[in-house]
Amino acid sequence: MREIYLDNAATSRPWPEVIEAVTEVMRDGFGNASSLHRRGLDAARRVDDARRAVLDLVGSGEWRVVFTSGASESDTAAVLGSVPRGKRDGVVTTTVAHAAVEESCVRAVELGARVVEVSAGESGVVEPEAIAAAADERTALVALNHVAGEMGTVQPVEESARQVKRVAPRSRVLVDAVQAAAQLPALDYPREVDMVALSGHKVHGPSGVGALLLRPDVRPRKLIRGGDQQDGLRSGSIDVPGVVGFGVAARLLAERRGAAAVGMRDAAERLIAGVVGTLDGARTLGDPARRAPGLVLLAIEGVRSEVLLHALEMRGVLAASSSACHSARVDPPRCLVEAGLRRDEGAVRLSLSLDTTPDEADEAARIIVEAVGGLRGGRAAGAR
Repeated sequence: MREIYLDNAATSRPWPEVIEAVTEVMRDGFGNASSLHRRGLDAARRVDDARRAVLDLVGSGEWRVVFTSGASESDTAAVLGSVPRGKRDGVVTTTVAHAAVEESCVRAVELGARVVEVSAGESGVVEPEAIAAAADERTALVALNHVAGEMGTVQPVEESARQVKRVAPRSRVLVDAVQAAAQLPALDYPREVDMVALSGHKVHGPSGVGALLLRPDVRPRKLIRGGDQQDGLRSGSIDVPGVVGFGVAARLLAERRGAAAVGMRDAAERLIAGVVGTLDGARTLGDPARRAPGLVLLAIEGVRSEVLLHALEMRGVLAASSSACHSARVDPPRCLVEAGLRRDEGAVRLSLSLDTTPDEADEAARIIVEAVGGLRGGRAAGAR
């Protein structure tokens, strides 16, 4: 049975060049990047090469790169490393925030912080004016998600950051760019953005590695202690094979995503047309004009999400109902409810990559229509 993988927002298939690079480092290039002998110096050089490739993902500007275990650590380090900051004890976040931001805000409240959560509403987009209105002179951090992982909507983070700095010039602005790096044709954040979180396995790199980009004057409190690696910002030996693989993926993505994002959007539009244009009771959620190229969120009447996902898997289509970080939750994420998901509808998130073909999109649409028809008719959800 042909597999059609449409869960790239959870993790993407590592590119062959990445696998080759990781394997080569583990076999021939092993060494601790903090050691001063030749193997250590070689490892440090490889890490520096990867650092430059990761920086190329976010365009111009001066940044420091702190490699982490993934975006969850990057987001957590940014939030809990910034709040509270003296008398500044406020955090502004949104209902489309990553789970790491959401749960770090819960911990920040336990430490005495104030958290204001701004709703994305039916459109799935948080407007800059709403973000700025939630900030004040005591705001320490504003956490923004560039592309909402659940909704797939593109947030106006550049303008939000500018408006925040007019209201709260001493606050820090964090942008979670995990999905944006994989979905958008280019990234280039203004000076008002202080920190950016990235993840390797969302951009066809290895799992277990990510990055937190910091402006030169931003130094969050260190959460992991035990050494002075990475300029004293994050203790622990650097995962050299993972970082090298992340760097290779970042370099290839920077080369490919401009043109490939157009094809990804076309494939997604074919997928939407094949389902919504054919199947009664099927619709997309969120503002369609502000959807990322390859993230599609469908609401389908008369089916349960988990049952439909099983039926699709039996037919070779792998998808999700929400973020992998929320997969254990019974109730749908709040942002989907705010966007209008009804109790009699199942949600299906279809996340494409630069490698998804138009034929795969057409076949997936046909299979979704077939599976829903079978479930509505009470037939077994077996494979063809």
